[in-house]
Formats: sequence, C-alpha cells, structure tokens
Amino acid sequence: MREEYFVNIAFEESIKLYLTNKNNKDSYAYNTAFVIVIRLLVLIYGKLDIINPYYLKDSIAFMNNLSKYGISKSEIALFKDDFLRFYEFECQNEKRKIKQKNPYFINIQKYLTDMFVAKKKKVKVSLNEEEAFLDLIYSTHTTNPFRISYNYLMSDDINFIEKYYYSKLNEMDVTRELVLDKTITDNLNLEALNLLGVSLSNLKNMSSEEIISSQNKAYGYFEVDAESPNRDKELNEAIDYYKMHGKKLTSGNGYVDILLLMSVIVTSLSIISIIIFSLI
Repeated sequence: MREEYFVNIAFEESIKLYLTNKNNKDSYAYNTAFVIVIRLLVLIYGKLDIINPYYLKDSIAFMNNLSKYGISKSEIALFKDDFLRFYEFECQNEKRKIKQKNPYFINIQKYLTDMFVAKKKKVKVSLNEEEAFLDLIYSTHTTNPFRISYNYLMSDDINFIEKYYYSKLNEMDVTRELVLDKTITDNLNLEALNLLGVSLSNLKNMSSEEIISSQNKAYGYFEVDAESPNRDKELNEAIDYYKMHGKKLTSGNGYVDILLLMSVIVTSLSIISIIIFSLI
C-alpha cells in the first residue's frame, strides 16, 4: 500500500517547503524551523541521501540513511516522532495570538547535533562545513534574523545548543591521542578554545605557534589580559560568565557600552516584533 506521507506529515511538508524555496535563500519560508531541519539533514548526509528517498517515496531508505554515521535506529525513531510532535505544536502555535515555546525545539536540535558529531567521528569534516552547521543550528554563529528571532522566542538559554555541541565534541575527542609540547599544555585552556570552535582534533594538526596564537585569541575574545599573572583564573571566570549569560558586550567605555546594549535590545525587539506580526 502506498504511504500517505513520506515518513510522516512533518517530513513530507518540510521537504516540500525546502524544495519550493531553495532558490530564495533569504526568504522567511526557507528559514522556518521546519526547513532548517531539512537543510541540516542535507548538510550532514548530502542531498542524495535526503532528497532522493523523498522523490522515490522510500521512507525505509531515508531512515536507514540517517543511521549511516552510527546513530542508533532507536535514536532515529525518537527523532522522527519528536519532529512530528514539533511540527504539530508549531501548527497549533500559528493559530495562537501569543506564541508558546515549543517543548520539542531543543530535543530536535540535540538530535541533529548528535548526528553531526557522529559524522565527525566517521569522516573528515571541513571547517566551512562546521561553520555552516553552527550557523544553522541556532548558535551564536547564526546570522539570519529570522533564525535569531526564533531562537530568542523558543529558548530559555539561547546558547544552550552551542554549549551542548562543544560538550559532545569533548566526549568525542578525549579518546584521541594528542601530543603537545608540555610548556603549551600547561597553560592551554581547552574549554576556551572549544568555545571558539577549536577542538582537540584541530589542535592535533596545528603547530606550536598556531596553538599559542589560538590561545591568545581566546584571551582576546574573553577580554582577558594575556600578560596578567592571573590570566588563567580570569579566563575561567569569563568562561563561567559566558556559560550563564553569553559573551559580554563591552567597548571599554561605560557610556558607549550602555548605548551598545540599548541598540542590541532595540534591534532584537524590532526583529522579534516583525516575526510575531508576520505570524499573527
């Protein structure tokens, strides 16, 4: 008997939306949460593994393709069911004047993150591909205003999935042999480097000079004086602050900082208002 939907209605409608809007990449439709899931799957597995089964209406092949990097069948099944629940909740949300946080939003992002990390275990992933993933997965790397606004609307912690991603990378990388000069490892803050997108596997292929340069960039990113005798303690405190609140916005001038913060708040509220009114 022919299937009513490809996998389920969530995948069916999301892939249709993806195909209809793929030539209009800045459109609202192409940056909805449904299409972002398909775009991430295409990024991780390739168009052939995601789109071809849809054209062939072969749901079994599609589900099998999602497990090719080692994700278990049971996890794939949970992802499928949660994506359907996510889709159904969003359909109800569109009828509401005041939107509610989708309780399945974070779960979907975690499944997709696990898939990408599983891919990194199996094959070499370029920095460009990793950056594309971080842009799509609702992290601080995200640039599209529609996706930024949706993350603010749906997340209690807008940095959660980025922190989850780096924690999963650490789990992956601790099993890999890493040979570094002792004078470097004594002062190397791996957590700071991870937050900047430099993993242990990256460090393994870097020279001592490149590692020192990366560490100095970490000090600069977290606004810590690299010459301070307390720099490591200050760096750890800055990382703790980042985990709780995100990166501080500062220019070194109190008055300018206030103006900067006000401009960020106004811009964020404006973007969110645009999205809310477009959905009402």
